Amino acid sequence: MKEMLTATRMATVLACPRKHYWRYEVGLHAVTDGMALRFGTAWHATMEGRWQGLAPEDALLAAVKDQTFDEITVATLVGLLGAYYARYADAEVVKELHAEVEFRLPLAGSRTFDAAGKIDGLGVLQDGRLALVEHKTCGTDIASDSDYWLRLRFNQQVYQYVLAARALGWDVQLAIYDVTRKPAIRQKQGETASEFGDRLAADAKERPEFYFARREVPILDQDLAEFEVQRLALSKQILFFRAAARSARRPEHGWPRNCGEMTCKCCEFERFCMANVSVDVGNPPAGFRVGAANPELAGM
Repeated sequence: MKEMLTATRMATVLACPRKHYWRYEVGLHAVTDGMALRFGTAWHATMEGRWQGLAPEDALLAAVKDQTFDEITVATLVGLLGAYYARYADAEVVKELHAEVEFRLPLAGSRTFDAAGKIDGLGVLQDGRLALVEHKTCGTDIASDSDYWLRLRFNQQVYQYVLAARALGWDVQLAIYDVTRKPAIRQKQGETASEFGDRLAADAKERPEFYFARREVPILDQDLAEFEVQRLALSKQILFFRAAARSARRPEHGWPRNCGEMTCKCCEFERFCMANVSVDVGNPPAGFRVGAANPELAGM
């Protein structure tokens, strides 16, 4: 069976080939995901529930029932969620949503990889158009003139999903980006988590344009064509690094390290990778385990 080439895998090899080696060649994973990652996953789940018509408390319960969060994270979710519901109370743009649509399709030009992934949401809009629905959290400016939106114009994940959706019979022509900015305020000394959540909700309701943005972005055929060229090039780059690893003294040496503050400070492998420590796959470093490269797609 062919390997799966996901949007996350492509982004990883672009950011740092060595990180790709640890994650996708070795299958190394942190035993516990970072709180920031779990917050993003939980927020995405609340949005899925909201767009399927759940009340705020039910959407939140569906998001956190199988995870453990600290009090301040739960308060942050509660505060933002209440403000989000208030912001878009009369702005129902999707009348039907198909969430978590998995796909695995042949990748033209590759004998090694299939294009694979899980589409966040396929939506039928109120006017009948078909769209990808993408929920995102970020820590940067999301104003209409922010370059955040320019960066989203070439979003590999969205193009991967659009091509898959069309192959599955959905003539998707646009993406709806539903973006939430992470709080700029922090818990004050002596303030309880509940009090912080209330203060955050009030701030987000007072400044909704700071915290929330929703935008339609058309999908251009020329951008899709560019993505297809780059996707195939990345698949070949993986094979190139893999071949280099076979002749290296240590296999990871065939995968270059992109050492930089922005690359490394958020990488779960920084502690041992920056020290260039050899890893025994049979006895992984403390806090790590070896498993499937794409556990979220393990059934495919």
